[in-house]
Amino acid sequence: MARGLPGCRSPLLLACGDRRSLFCLGDSLVAAGFSVIEVVSTDEALSHLESRSDVHLVAADIDMPGCCSGLALARFLSRRWPHIPALVLGWPVEPILSLPDTITFMPQPVTPAALVEQVGLTLHSHG
Repeated sequence: MARGLPGCRSPLLLACGDRRSLFCLGDSLVAAGFSVIEVVSTDEALSHLESRSDVHLVAADIDMPGCCSGLALARFLSRRWPHIPALVLGWPVEPILSLPDTITFMPQPVTPAALVEQVGLTLHSHG
């Protein structure tokens, strides 16, 4: 579902397997002036990414239902759409040796205020 205020910037995609967290985080982003596409699986996220050319950022839980994890989605995103930065909500269980600088991790639980701030910083630095 896409939400935002009229005249909002290009949307960001928020992927979260827990609907309560999805709506809470999405509400905060919309209130901060962002346009948000909310999805509950990586399958839905990939469908939106394939069908839209205006997504400017993806924020995804590290563990997501669907065809891959949120971390795998971020890795795929960096190869397929290297201009779109990704925020991964959570820490990997095992160390990762190298990742593109377009992927940023945020510790769980993510507060709405922290996500709004990080989205703004990420869009500013990759804009």
